[in-house]
Amino acid sequence: MVLAGGQGSRMGGQDKGLLVFNGRPLIEHLLEALQPQTDALLINANRNHARYQTYGYPVISDAQNTAGNAYLGPLAGIAAALQAATTPYILTVPCDAPHIAPDMAVRLWQALQRDGAELAVAHDGERLQPIHALIPVTLLPSLQAFLAGGDRKTDLWYSQHRVAQADFSDCREMFRNINTPEQQQALAQTLPPLPLRVLGVSAWSGSGKTTLLAALIPHLKQAGLRLTVIKHGHHHIELDTPGKDTYRFREAGADQVLLASRKRMAMMQECKTQREPELADVLRFINPDCADLVLVEGFKHTAIPKIEVHRPSLGKPLLFPDDPTVIALASDDLSLAVPAHIAKFDLNQPQALAAFIVGWLQQKKTPAATHLPKHLSMTEARTRILNRVQPLTAALKLPLRDALGQVLAEAVISPHNVPNYTNSAMDGYALRGVDLPTDTPREYRVIGKAFAGGAFAGECGAGECVRIMTGAAMPAGTDTVVMQEQVTAGADGCVRIATGQQARQNVRLAGEDIAQGSSVLPAGRRITPADLGVLASLGINEVSVTRPLRVAFFSTGNELRSLGETLEAGQVYDSNRYTLYGLLKQLNVDIFDMGVVRDDPATLEATLLQASDIADVVLTSGGVSVGEADHIKGILAKLGQIHFWKIAIKPGRPLAFGTVGKAQFFGLPGNPVAVMVTFLQFVQPALLKMAGATANEPLLLDAVCLSSLKKQPGRTEFQRGFVRQEGGRLVVDKTGYQGSGALSSMSRGNGFIILPEERGNVQPGDVVQVQLFGW
Repeated sequence: MVLAGGQGSRMGGQDKGLLVFNGRPLIEHLLEALQPQTDALLINANRNHARYQTYGYPVISDAQNTAGNAYLGPLAGIAAALQAATTPYILTVPCDAPHIAPDMAVRLWQALQRDGAELAVAHDGERLQPIHALIPVTLLPSLQAFLAGGDRKTDLWYSQHRVAQADFSDCREMFRNINTPEQQQALAQTLPPLPLRVLGVSAWSGSGKTTLLAALIPHLKQAGLRLTVIKHGHHHIELDTPGKDTYRFREAGADQVLLASRKRMAMMQECKTQREPELADVLRFINPDCADLVLVEGFKHTAIPKIEVHRPSLGKPLLFPDDPTVIALASDDLSLAVPAHIAKFDLNQPQALAAFIVGWLQQKKTPAATHLPKHLSMTEARTRILNRVQPLTAALKLPLRDALGQVLAEAVISPHNVPNYTNSAMDGYALRGVDLPTDTPREYRVIGKAFAGGAFAGECGAGECVRIMTGAAMPAGTDTVVMQEQVTAGADGCVRIATGQQARQNVRLAGEDIAQGSSVLPAGRRITPADLGVLASLGINEVSVTRPLRVAFFSTGNELRSLGETLEAGQVYDSNRYTLYGLLKQLNVDIFDMGVVRDDPATLEATLLQASDIADVVLTSGGVSVGEADHIKGILAKLGQIHFWKIAIKPGRPLAFGTVGKAQFFGLPGNPVAVMVTFLQFVQPALLKMAGATANEPLLLDAVCLSSLKKQPGRTEFQRGFVRQEGGRLVVDKTGYQGSGALSSMSRGNGFIILPEERGNVQPGDVVQVQLFGW
């Protein structure tokens, strides 16, 4: 479904679907690209219906459209398409982005299946592209209700559902749209036809880039590939010489000269700008018929997948530690250590590297798109985790005393009223409310006593009262209690009660606290000490709870030693396992402490397999960064799947999340504070959801910061502080050195100072948000 129902206000009111691009209306480019991917096509338009109908496809207007409000936004068009669709899903695209990947539908469908989500949305590597989506028609009632409430924002509606993100970072030009005449002109000038598969070859000068390319080309041609090679030169380029016809034409002032024969064609174009050309400038000249693969020598700083050529003898540093787009390394020294997501090849064996390139091309997505570490925002990372993990369904009965901290598998319904009889809330005298004194004090005859557990047997009449204790059943005929402090002695056997009393005061009615048949505690509630008392008051001696989660964890590192062992130079005691044990113990999960595992791939692999067999969740600390001995990511890619492993937070950036066997996997950093931060912000919410607990957002409070804090925008930071009340307001101080290895800063503190991505330095007196530990 092509969304062409917009107003086009920034284009002077023009219908953008009918704008001419490369000689044809935009709608024609899109219909041509979508037709092979779909079973049927729809056009959403609110004007020019007759023009759109000439393409032979149904044209529909916005849902809930009115004469006075003709443009209701993309969600109204999507709702109309969901109503008109004859297929289970609709694929949505905007009318003003003329290029569509030929496997767009496949990528979105695969993301939907992978995540078990309700709908799938394209992601360009930096942000969601919400109008490029795959949506089931079963969501129509939800969308109609959303629109009926007056909402129009696409991302707000998406947030109500489980959304899978499909990676389109390798063809980001697909999301370049036309909103202004300037953008229309710029897009026509610079955008190459999609899709071009581009692979760079990067190296320091003298490393042998050209030699490697010349050796690769015959092997790639033998594999049946059509090849285009781009060579980036920084100096003057002269291809023809004086006396040649082409030279004379250029000297005479021709801007472009083409030389054509039956064997080959050549083109030379004079550059009118002094700036260095960018790769996008060159790609627009590519003939797609000659380009199953575009090999690029140069443009080292352009964000395309690259093969790095490296000769240690040149004394130059490796590029890949600072260039995350490198997917393979070709070197004459195979002892070089590389991360697991980078393939390594002998520079003198081009056939093996060519086979790798062919395999890379055959994938639906490039390894760069699959493996490039992306720094997710804190919110996005937590959302992805919580969308993927699912609650356990197994339940068991536990005695009431053993249920503390467990999660209720089903709601508790009250079998009777609490209190189960009407009783006194005070020590005093029970009487009829209609018999209370009005103008002057009055004496009442005391006819008996009522105690908790010992009801008064008679009936109280006019001018009479009953001495009553807290919790005693109200005597027959009474509905009011006057507390004993407001009663004085009268004649023998009588008491005097002054005016100012209220009928039915100081009485607790049957069912006032809990009514019979009402829901007392909902499913998903973690049982508190107060809940134990409430359940006991109902006479309930056992409850149904979700089976406790099984969590296995271990630390990695050759430098770690367990308590009781002697430390040698370069060794430290393993503190992370004890921290994790304490954090897990508070959640009432079944704990499997698997000790310290050395940095040996075979041992790590065996331990991960063992842990995934016995646990629902596997936690590790250490081994998920980019060091030579950080093996966890590579092993996990072999045994399971990594969903992401870098988050824009400090401390705790290298957090790996994925699956191993049947278990969810969290690879926590090695630094002690980073372990606690990532556990509390990401792991704990996931464990609570898996345990069936109702989700609760952390409680954030405003406090005045008394310390000066350094902070760079671009990531969320968790600094440790001590929060207290001072002068009627909350204040917070940082707890000393804030390094990610300084666990004492957590021990001395009672909460996090949370500094969001966009925030910079904090000065004393600034207001910050704090999150208290345990809240």
